Amino acid sequence: MSNIITTACAELGYAETGDNDTKFGKWYGMNNQPWCAMFVSWVYHKVGLSASVAASTKKGFASCDAGLKWFAKKGKLVPVGQAQEGDIVFFQFDTDAQPDHVGIVVKNNVKRQRLVCIEGNTSPDNKGSQSNGGEVAEKKRPYATVMAVARP
Repeated sequence: MSNIITTACAELGYAETGDNDTKFGKWYGMNNQPWCAMFVSWVYHKVGLSASVAASTKKGFASCDAGLKWFAKKGKLVPVGQAQEGDIVFFQFDTDAQPDHVGIVVKNNVKRQRLVCIEGNTSPDNKGSQSNGGEVAEKKRPYATVMAVARP
């Protein structure tokens, strides 16, 4: 297991203390904001790879849209079927043109067309908000929800 995945998995079960109050937002300097992108940036920072996700600041990105645009501009997007451990995946849960959520790929089950990911600010089940659920959780997401995959 890569350092990225080990670091992300160590945060499983971490929950915000209300109103998006997290150690990830405090670290990034934007506490009390949706924090899925700050979680991804924090993980990459912890393993010494901040420069590979520095879409908005030297720490990384706090906006899914800014992150996706930066990776696309740098030619870092790969087809979802080629997603691999440590890649960054952007999700689309509604019908607008903006990414709604971001996580880190743990495993790609090509046969079942599903990604296993570690995500910040999601719900541990399918009942709560998938893009602002308040917890770090492992999720299994169908390819249909994937907007893009980036390989930093």
